[in-house]
Formats: sequence, C-alpha cells, structure tokens
Amino acid sequence: MKKRPLMPIGDSSLEETLFAFRRKLMETVRKEAGGLQFPISQIDTLSYIAEKGNPSMKEIAGHLGITPPSATAIVETMQKKELVTRVSENKDRRTIRVTLTPKAWKFFKSFHKIKFGIFTKMLSKLGEKERKQLVTILNIIIKE
Repeated sequence: MKKRPLMPIGDSSLEETLFAFRRKLMETVRKEAGGLQFPISQIDTLSYIAEKGNPSMKEIAGHLGITPPSATAIVETMQKKELVTRVSENKDRRTIRVTLTPKAWKFFKSFHKIKFGIFTKMLSKLGEKERKQLVTILNIIIKE
C-alpha cells in the first residue's frame, strides 16, 4: 500500500494531532487517577508485557524503540516496585523473560478501566456518524 503524505489539519499535521490526543488522554488519566506514580514508559512497558505474556528484554526494547540497556533500566525500576519479575530462559541463559506480578495486574486493570472511561467520555463529544468514521479511519491506519 502506498503511503500518503500527512495532510495539514488546521495549524497542525495529522501526526501532531494524534500525539496531542495521546498526550491529552494521558494527562486526563493522570488527573483522574490521582497522579499516577508511574511514568508513561513504565505504563507502555506494562501494557506490552500484559499483551505478550512474557516477552524478552530484547522484545521490550524493540517495542519501546529504545536500546536494550535503556529497557533494562526501566524493567529494573519496575522490578524494585514489585511490578515485574525477570527469569532467565532455560535454553539460553542470556535471554531474560519478563512477566507481570499480581500487583502489576491489579494496577494495569485499574488503569485500563480509568483510561477506557475517559476515552469513552472524550468520544461522547462525537455524533454516531463521526464515531463510525473515526473507527473506519483508525482501522485504515492500524492495518499493515
């Protein structure tokens, strides 16, 4: 599929608008959740681990778009907070797998519920036709 150039929307590009939407969503979540004690990098990491089950450190680094040492620093901080456990693979002791602890699952479920409620509230500003158009557009964007 041929990539289309970004089209300006008012004074900002589509890309800037999507980033602004994500930033607004996270700011609202932080406010509603009483100032979450976790940075977005840790929340993104928690979400990825929850989705994948027990990814390797290399997979986490790839997902976050950072170097393995940077991913290790994030995971070590999360381990100190008792949010994740790290286990060496039996076949290759150099490969470290990461899983969520029950404490992390509890936080993740609570966070997801808050985020979903806020997202629903934000989308309630749209009419039914606009919501359907947005779903169509987002499905086009996320397909590879």
